[in-house]
Amino acid sequence: MSKRKIFTALVSITVGLCLGACQSDAPNVAQAENDYGTKLTDVQSQKDKEVQEQIRQYVEETPNLYRITWKVCGDWNAPYKNGTRCNETKIPRSKGYFEPVYVWGANRVQFVNKQDFVRNFWATGLFVKSRGCLNLGKPRQEGLYNVKNFMLKKTGTTPTPENVKVEVLSKEEKQKVVEQAFKDAEVENYALTNFGVSATTGLIPTGKTCLTVDEWKKTQS
Repeated sequence: MSKRKIFTALVSITVGLCLGACQSDAPNVAQAENDYGTKLTDVQSQKDKEVQEQIRQYVEETPNLYRITWKVCGDWNAPYKNGTRCNETKIPRSKGYFEPVYVWGANRVQFVNKQDFVRNFWATGLFVKSRGCLNLGKPRQEGLYNVKNFMLKKTGTTPTPENVKVEVLSKEEKQKVVEQAFKDAEVENYALTNFGVSATTGLIPTGKTCLTVDEWKKTQS
């Protein structure tokens, strides 16, 4: 046999061995990938189960949840439509409307005025006697909590409790609202115990949301 034929034969054998090895390893690689994917799915499923259990306990252990909706016209902070400015909630929310607010243990509503930075306007706060807002994470002591603010002319019509609707949620509705709020909060590590707590500061938010009357009066309009 010539040297050329011997070389060609050796090359063919080498290539064949390599291809055979690659082909024999292919099922092992695919199986390993499947096993890894299964483990990831199992971990995620376990995490989801833990989250659902935390939410279930949260729903069971917190007071009744109430949905607060309103329609207050003459609010200069509201979009202008249909010849007037009305601050109005809508579910599901669409353009020109606002989201409702959820509070624990609501039993009455009250509007409170303070001087706006514009002389002829009131900064009017809608307060709900309750145990605080869902977005605070945990119920507080009962008191008046601010859920929405309006900018109203002093010569205009003062809103009344008839402008507000307070409705208690069923346990099923409460579960859905809590789940959605939990998702919206994007809590680190899915820890429900951190719900309502800032991911950056570790503190309860102190912005212009769900303030007591005294806290609200001290804020700028």
